[in-house]
Amino acid sequence: MARSLPVPPPTSVLSDGVVVVRLRRASDLDAIAEASHDPETRRWLDDTPMDGEARGASMARVEEAWRSGRAAPLVVEDAVTDAHVGIVNLQFRGDDVATVAYSVFPASRGRGVAPRAVGLLSGWALGELGLERLLIEVDEANAASLRVAVKCRFERVAARTGPDAEGGRRTTVVFARRAPRR
Repeated sequence: MARSLPVPPPTSVLSDGVVVVRLRRASDLDAIAEASHDPETRRWLDDTPMDGEARGASMARVEEAWRSGRAAPLVVEDAVTDAHVGIVNLQFRGDDVATVAYSVFPASRGRGVAPRAVGLLSGWALGELGLERLLIEVDEANAASLRVAVKCRFERVAARTGPDAEGGRRTTVVFARRAPRR
């Protein structure tokens, strides 16, 4: 599926005055790489921590994902200080459905960053991009991410249990949010 992705307005950013969601740049990679090694981040993500080789290829992957319309990989900054506070990503699953993924960097946790970023991204995706439905998949044990989904008006629609990386079982809760009736 190829999708033409417009640059998020205005002038490449989405903002609520507290956080800014914008396209990733090469200057973001140090902060993203550092956060990818955080133990709490590692607990919830399947991605391997970013090493030098991954960093080198990261921007090419980001640019290709955007250009091909497969994904919208974005960074989240503090609107006042421009400090990196997290990442958020929209992965397209079809013409009208996408999955939202997010991670808040350790120093910014507990400040409401994720609900703000997910809210901005959701409004853009369901509005300007014209998507019909967004999904968030959360490990059932990740209480913070469960709260983000609910705060952002996603409804629990399913749960599935499967093997985890350590040979145990893991339950993933699926939340969905539909576009307002047009």
